[in-house]
Amino acid sequence: MALKFTLAAAALASTAIASNTTGPFTLHITGRTDKSIDGYAGACHSGAAMEGLCYVEGPVDESSNYNQFYFDYGSYSPDTGEVYQPGWLSWLLHYTDPSGEPATQPSPLEFYPSWGSNVAVGQFSPSESWTSIGFVEDTMKLYMPGGYDDSSFNETYPNPVQTQGNLMNWHLCYQFTGGYYYRSISWVFTNPPQNPSCEPVDLTLELVTY
Repeated sequence: MALKFTLAAAALASTAIASNTTGPFTLHITGRTDKSIDGYAGACHSGAAMEGLCYVEGPVDESSNYNQFYFDYGSYSPDTGEVYQPGWLSWLLHYTDPSGEPATQPSPLEFYPSWGSNVAVGQFSPSESWTSIGFVEDTMKLYMPGGYDDSSFNETYPNPVQTQGNLMNWHLCYQFTGGYYYRSISWVFTNPPQNPSCEPVDLTLELVTY
């Protein structure tokens, strides 16, 4: 079931650049086990018009486009003022249009699985596909909506079907992000991650206040 969230509660959430888009936010990365991980996400070049979600130590430059992200709600009701989760995270790709004028293009975040690993790399691209993401209202921590928990499935139809709830399997890993080797954010399908450099982290939206 979609999580309902009112625009009044999201007043913190800023100026909308579309009816279901709020931001900008920075994305705080904190380690769950390695407490030395305490930095922010930055969009890092990973290919043609593609960006990874890389780790930047220390305080973040809120004025930099590379540190600013937007949350797009799954749907919005102009009649009730309600927006619904899950949605997706996006970054604005800045470019020059054919007339020579500056322009922007929303780039949703999508996690790309590798069939040789249980670690999926996150990348932004100006496409019409994305990975569904939500956030916990009181903490602003990002999660993915869980699907079926098939760890006990057998020939007997499960009744009721068990669900995993909201998952936070975010990890910070040294890895190839597109064609470049970075320390960037991934999603781990099942623990432990095959990549031994991966560290579990929390991702928290923080409103840009300037």
